[in-house]
Amino acid sequence: MPAPPSPLGEPQVTLGSDKSFTYNYVFDMEASQENVYETCVSSLVESSLEGYNATVLAYGQTGSGKTYTMGSGFDVELKDEQKGIIPRAIHHLFDGIHTRIEKAQESGHLPPEFKVTAQFMELYNEEVIDLFNPAYGKDKVYKIHEDPYGGIQVRGVTFKSVVSAEEALQCLRLGALSRTTASTQMNTQSSRSHAIFTLHIKQQRLVVSEEEGANEFETLSAKFHFVDLAGSERLKRTGATGERQKEGISINCGLLALGNVISALGDKSKRALHIPYRDSKLTRLLQDSLGGNSQTVMIACVRRNIKNRIFINQDKTSKTISQLKQQIAQLQLELVEYKQGKRIIREDGEVSNLRTRVKAMQETIDALTLKNTNLLAEKATGTWITGTASNDHDVAYMVQGYLKEIEELRAKLMESNNTCEQLRKQLSRSHGYQHPTAILDTSFDENTSPY
Repeated sequence: MPAPPSPLGEPQVTLGSDKSFTYNYVFDMEASQENVYETCVSSLVESSLEGYNATVLAYGQTGSGKTYTMGSGFDVELKDEQKGIIPRAIHHLFDGIHTRIEKAQESGHLPPEFKVTAQFMELYNEEVIDLFNPAYGKDKVYKIHEDPYGGIQVRGVTFKSVVSAEEALQCLRLGALSRTTASTQMNTQSSRSHAIFTLHIKQQRLVVSEEEGANEFETLSAKFHFVDLAGSERLKRTGATGERQKEGISINCGLLALGNVISALGDKSKRALHIPYRDSKLTRLLQDSLGGNSQTVMIACVRRNIKNRIFINQDKTSKTISQLKQQIAQLQLELVEYKQGKRIIREDGEVSNLRTRVKAMQETIDALTLKNTNLLAEKATGTWITGTASNDHDVAYMVQGYLKEIEELRAKLMESNNTCEQLRKQLSRSHGYQHPTAILDTSFDENTSPY
């Protein structure tokens, strides 16, 4: 039974005389699937539509109902009230997408556009298997790596674009049928692997500003992990031998590593020490879910000292364009001051620094142009979710807005560049010699980059 609330007002359970654990919610055996979902997961789906990452993990002994709770099995005959977290979250997600599109249309604004892709993988005997392509995955070693933003990715695992809840559920069933299961003395259909079903949600929307003409487009991206861990077990109780015994050892090693990571994150006295994410591929896959940028719910007893730092996964295009505008305005002001005599050219390094800043912005604009071209290519494949047929070109209009701003920036850069060239010539004449033309190829200076 739960102990009285802690001095901090948090619900708490005490084991023995000295081990107390806090938690957010507790459910009795009679709790419904809907109650669990609405209490623990519903808010995470809403947050994912605003660009926040989310993760739900189910942890427990084999046969305790993890797969039932998550809804990652392939039993399609379940009644609606028995459906688990994943099917409910899928319907909630696509309902939320269509609601946002309809609200924008009713208010007369450009509706947001969404692209949803699914991945389904399992970790079996410390090897990653692509459940959308399991035969291929048996012979392939998938590499887990960290992207420049601290997110964990698995190279080579299949992405499937989905435009409806039905398509997403079909992907879930397809992967579930390929999952590794076997019979033990504790469970006739025991999951022998850790399964991770992931939905990637990408959104492009118009941000309406109170200032006239200051509206901008932004791109948000979020990933939602649904993790059905294999059951923890004692080999004597499961009666596992041979291959089943090997599987059980691998499962327990992964769960031990998970426990060690959670303990390291939850122990305030050890927060500055090494977190052993790399001790297992399971903890490596879940690194950004456990101690990174994700709102995470673990259906188990966990410490509440773990704090993830969450932030919106916003595309930097609109923000970078604003920064470029500010930098160009600053450059133009400096150039006017040179022309008016308020600034005196003292050393060639000043012009070199100015040219470096211009070149940094030029390279940034080139990168933005390439990114917008890729957005148009994605739109052409038909994998974006739009409100109606009349909105088929909304992404194109969105990108055209970016391109228009980029071309305006290019024109201002050309003017700044020409003025720089005139200043360089004036400086050369004042020193009585011609500077080498190598200055035109000034290398990118990270200290002057708009990022």
